[in-house]
Amino acid sequence: MSNDATQLTVREELLQLIRERSFRRNGQFKTPTRVVPSYFDFYQISMKHRGIELAGELLYREIKDLDICALGNAGGGIVPVQCRAAFLKGIGVFFIRESMKREGDVRDPRWLQSRIQEGDRVALATDVVTSGSQVMRGLEEVMQFGAHVEKVIIMIDSEYGEGIARIREFIDTNMLNTSVHTLFTRAEIMAESEAGFF
Repeated sequence: MSNDATQLTVREELLQLIRERSFRRNGQFKTPTRVVPSYFDFYQISMKHRGIELAGELLYREIKDLDICALGNAGGGIVPVQCRAAFLKGIGVFFIRESMKREGDVRDPRWLQSRIQEGDRVALATDVVTSGSQVMRGLEEVMQFGAHVEKVIIMIDSEYGEGIARIREFIDTNMLNTSVHTLFTRAEIMAESEAGFF
């Protein structure tokens, strides 16, 4: 089986898992910035063995040819998948904390939990983008740390709040040489011809 065929199989299986387990619709769901009528609960993917395996493989393929030393996250739902992809590539991980670290060395409070160093090249991954605020915060924290984000990988674009456009604008404004790639969009996941939802 060719690499292209294998990738299609992995991607399609993960797409089906997202449709069956992660996608919630016809309700009111709170995101970091607004209430929306449909929502993606990525924990339903990243807390299941097969979901970690599939999403981790796709994420690994996004970073395998990058010259990076670590893979970070911008959103808690991606952590198991992030660790799987980093393990496959043989690199470290780092985490953007929800609140400043207050335990341990009181002289060393931090938002970024990491062993990366100034000048390192890394990648950043997230599960679902709505406003893009978590990704932009992650980029900012890495910038302040003195490292460089080579690539941002987004598992799902919810297509609410212009998040992808805001992330690209942030990258352009800060003159970063950072690429952005989205694996799935809300429209693709909801597509009647593929999903059979309607």
